[in-house]
Amino acid sequence: MFKIIQKNILLVLIVLPGALFLPIMTVSAEENKAVQKVVSDIQASYEKINDLQSDFVQTVEIDGFDTTYISKGKVFIKKGKMLWDYIEPGKQMIYVNGDGFDFYVPDHKQVIRSRIGGQSDAHLPLKLLSGLGRLDQDFDVSFEIEPPKPGEAVHLKLIPKKHIGVNQIVITFIPSEEIKGLVIDQVVLYEENGNISTSIFEKVQINAGLNDDLFEFEIPEGIEIIQGP
Repeated sequence: MFKIIQKNILLVLIVLPGALFLPIMTVSAEENKAVQKVVSDIQASYEKINDLQSDFVQTVEIDGFDTTYISKGKVFIKKGKMLWDYIEPGKQMIYVNGDGFDFYVPDHKQVIRSRIGGQSDAHLPLKLLSGLGRLDQDFDVSFEIEPPKPGEAVHLKLIPKKHIGVNQIVITFIPSEEIKGLVIDQVVLYEENGNISTSIFEKVQINAGLNDDLFEFEIPEGIEIIQGP
């Protein structure tokens, strides 16, 4: 379960201000220019965001199985800090703060505590989330669907430059009147093992003034702390 959730954290790696720098693949000059324009628009949009909160629905289609794993909850983001509050199918909370994170399962009375660091490719998703990594160093980007017209959704395809267990990531942005720009709507991960993970974001609220205390995790008494890798 922890591995599924840890991979799903990657699904919103691009919503952190300052982490959205997308490279350009070898394509036609016209598409190259169009991609650069979209990247510029998205970067400008996210520079207007101080904090963000959203409901989310995550689904994981496991290769070879008919059953789809579904989870729901809320995510809160502010300047390199994150709180994933899973509500269904069971209560779980993930706090990401700088280069460290805590994974808390109340029913298990355990906290898995780890840090994001080292050279291992396995750390890449959380490095991107925490602002320790840059997309332009790790992914090639093109349009998943033909270049959009003004006011339409934008679908971008990211191809990892090195092994991270994911073949490609498809990200959808939609126009937002609130910031007069583009905000994240959906992310799909196509994993090397054949699994497909999708996150859909709903009821997105921008610059609501989230309190820093929301991201501070105080471990309850009687909870076991497990040091993760």
